[in-house]
Amino acid sequence: GLEVCRVLVRSKQWYQRRVRGTMHNYILCGRLLKCQFIPMSKVHKDTFKGSNKTFKKIDWQARNKAARNQTKSAEEQNRAVKRLLKAEKDRRRKITALGIDYQFPGYAAIAPKASNKTTFKDAEVDTAESMETA
Repeated sequence: GLEVCRVLVRSKQWYQRRVRGTMHNYILCGRLLKCQFIPMSKVHKDTFKGSNKTFKKIDWQARNKAARNQTKSAEEQNRAVKRLLKAEKDRRRKITALGIDYQFPGYAAIAPKASNKTTFKDAEVDTAESMETA
C-alpha cells in the first residue's frame, strides 16, 4: 500500500515537472505561457473551491418555454397590445413617407377595444331573482 503510494506520488511529480518544463515559455494564442511549481503553503485556500461539484445541465429550452407560455395578467396583455399598435402605427407612417399608398387591416382591426358600456351584474341578478319570486 505505502510503496504504491510513493510510486504514484513520484510519477505525478515527474509528470508535473515534465509538463512544467515542456509548457514553460510556450506561446499560446499569441501570449507567453508561464508554468511554475507553487508550494501548497502559497496556494490560496479557495483556489479549487467547488471543483468537486458535478456539472448540472440547465434545460434552457424548457425554462424559456414555461416563461413564454405562462398566462399573462390583464395589465401585461394591455401593454403588449399597446406595443403592437404603436409598432403598426410607426410601420404605416414609414410606408406613407415612402410614398406608397397601401392599406391593410393589420392588428388595429382585431385588437380588443375598451368597452364604453357599463354593465351592472349585481343589478341584473337582483332583478332576475325578484321576477322569480313575484
